[in-house]
Parts: sequence; C-alpha cells; structure tokens
Amino acid sequence: MGGDVPRKGQRIVPVGAAAGVVHPSTGYQVARMLSSNVYFCEQIIEELALGDGFDPDLAAARIIGRTWTPDAMRQRAFAVFGGDFLMKQNVEGLKGFFSGFFKLDQGMWAGFLAGWKNLPNNEYHDGWFPRVKFGIIFLTKLPPSVAIDMITSIVTYSLGNGLDLIQSVTPLAGEPESFDQSLKFRQNNGDVAAKDEARTMCKRCEKCA
Repeated sequence: MGGDVPRKGQRIVPVGAAAGVVHPSTGYQVARMLSSNVYFCEQIIEELALGDGFDPDLAAARIIGRTWTPDAMRQRAFAVFGGDFLMKQNVEGLKGFFSGFFKLDQGMWAGFLAGWKNLPNNEYHDGWFPRVKFGIIFLTKLPPSVAIDMITSIVTYSLGNGLDLIQSVTPLAGEPESFDQSLKFRQNNGDVAAKDEARTMCKRCEKCA
C-alpha cells in the first residue's frame, strides 16, 4: 500500500496519495495528507515569492522535499517493512502478529498506525531509537514462531532491499538523500525516464499512422 514516493527530478508536484502519502502497512492516508500539506503549502508560497528568482526544478524539489524529508523517508522505510512482512503471512501468522501488536501500550501501536509528524503518539516512531525500542518490545509480545519469522525477515529484507530498513533503525548507515540535496537531475537534462517514455510512445504512434 502507498506506492512509491515521487522521483527525484520530476517537475510535477504531487500531493496526498499521488505523492505516496499513504501508510505502507495500514493504508491510512487522510490525516497524513492533511498534516503534510501544511508544510507543502508553506513551501509553495515561499517559492512563488521569489519572483524572477523562481527556479521550477529547484522549486519542485523543495516542495516535494517538505513532505518527504529524510526523517519521513526513514519512518516510511520502517513501515514498508511492516507491510511487506504482513503480506507474506498466512492466517496463523496474521493472528499471531495482531495478537502481539495490540498487547503493546496503546501509544506504541496507535503511533505506528498514524506514523507521521505531528500526528498523535508519533514520538514512539519519529527517530531511530524509538523505532528500535518499539521493534524489540514488539518481538517480545509475538508468539515464538512469528517472532523468529520476523527476525529472519529483517535479515533477508535488509540483504535484498539495500539500506532503507537499516537507515530507519540506526544512524550508522547515513540518511536518505533529500530531494534538493544534490539536484542530480540537472545533469540529466530533466526527467530522463519520462522523456524516454514519451519518445517511445511517439514512435509507436508514427508506426501506427
């Protein structure tokens, strides 16, 4: 659930579900979208106030970056793993997962369900240490078979999906690159993938004609 976050370098500035502001494990979206839009709109106002200094590429990167900060990306990576783990469970695994989940203190499980800056109980999940604490306590609440499966999944997921999960639970792996940090897309003359796709579609149309 939730889909991908916007690509670095795109000029189209998505909002809400189109920007991937959907909880990867729960599908919750409305409260997250409303909360993120405060910063999104603030940045739009700042960019438009630049007048002749307005740079569409940089503006798009900054606006999207107010929604998807490195901290938000880290928190999302933690939830993405949770959603991935849930998707591969059978009925018994799901029962074991949720029986353990709702044995947690309410603030912990409610904070995970919300999982966004300024939403209630987010202090349980807004940094690498609170997320590690949550994960360890959660493991102790799970049935042994589900706990072992989760530990195994953490290892295999980390090996197969790069640094995303590791960055979410430790400061040692650095942080995700921000949207406006490098602006590497300037070197690529815009959104190359979108342009290549458009050229391919044009060629197909020419053949059909």
